[in-house]
Amino acid sequence: RITVIFILAFFVIFFWGAFEQAGASLTLFADRQTERTLFGWEMPASYFQSVNPLAVIALAPIMTIVWGFLYARKLEPSSPKKMAIGLGLVALGYVVIAIAVKGLGLGEKVSMWWLIGLYIIHTIGELCLSPIGLSMVSKLAPLRLSSLMMGTWFLANAAANKFAGTLSALITGGEDGTGGATSFLGFQITNLYEFFILFIIMSGVAAAILFLFSSWLENRMHNDHIEGVTE
Repeated sequence: RITVIFILAFFVIFFWGAFEQAGASLTLFADRQTERTLFGWEMPASYFQSVNPLAVIALAPIMTIVWGFLYARKLEPSSPKKMAIGLGLVALGYVVIAIAVKGLGLGEKVSMWWLIGLYIIHTIGELCLSPIGLSMVSKLAPLRLSSLMMGTWFLANAAANKFAGTLSALITGGEDGTGGATSFLGFQITNLYEFFILFIIMSGVAAAILFLFSSWLENRMHNDHIEGVTE
């Protein structure tokens, strides 16, 4: 069971590395290339940070109902599968914004609804992964090691935030966000589309690998922990 905690802690690094762009590169994108005028009023770029908490409040009860509905019919995904779904939803959110910026010209802006759509999809992904992960650690960790394992989980979150900062620095420079070029592990980034493609690849591949290994992880968790966590 401890092995499962370490493996899943590794995968959450990719989730939060992509998710936490909200406070970094995505805010720069909102400021530089998002049309923020609403009824003649220009919304500050920082206001987009309120979409996630509002979406959590609105969607958390719905997700609880969904998991309960699936549990009653013995269809609820296991914890590893839920976390894979969360990673997949992060990738989907970046697919949405990549579609919006593909072919975007110098100085052009996209509708704010593309960015809001990304934040809502990411919030659903967060609800699939974050509370599930915390509950899973508390259930899997041996009592004498529970504090240590919880600390390990949050250490992975800290590493993820550092990783997120490294990735956010790859966003191309210039006032319009389209100047200069950067690279990550050989992947060249020359525009916003390529920048967002990086997150699609990273989180999408991580989601696929985690989903493929979910059955093996379920076996390592033992039968009393195979059912999904609904708390």
